[in-house]
Amino acid sequence: MVHFVRMIHSFSRWICWISMFALMGMMLLTSSDVVLRYCGYPIKGTFDMVGLLGTIVIALPIAYTQVLGRHVAMGFLESKGPRWVRTIIKSITCWLGIGVYALIAWQCYLLGAKLLAIGRVSDTIEIPLFPFPYVIAFGCALNGIVLLIDFYKLLATPDAK
Repeated sequence: MVHFVRMIHSFSRWICWISMFALMGMMLLTSSDVVLRYCGYPIKGTFDMVGLLGTIVIALPIAYTQVLGRHVAMGFLESKGPRWVRTIIKSITCWLGIGVYALIAWQCYLLGAKLLAIGRVSDTIEIPLFPFPYVIAFGCALNGIVLLIDFYKLLATPDAK
């Protein structure tokens, strides 16, 4: 189990790097478009590309953020009461998160399949749209796995925070 946890954490960190490069691409593309637009040569499709890269920037680091424990938490509920109450609250929170992220992943997968079937593309430069809901589904599914690991750790060491 320890090997699996390390593998998921390493993989989460690795795909976070992909989102960082996508963010750098968004910044370079937007900056270049502003400068070139001022010179009279705007980059065609900047709005589409920045929006699509935004899905990568948002969806991929979700799991690594969970690994680091940087998501917003309701600490006032988790810090009050005896240890068994905190464990129950954290367990409920984990399972609610798993359910929500599983639902988002499933619906994004269905959306990606639908976009693939109808052949939908972006408006200006005709980039196929189907991979981007799949990226969101992947990021949410990976976060669900991280939440399962968190739940396992919670049961294995109930007094850990």
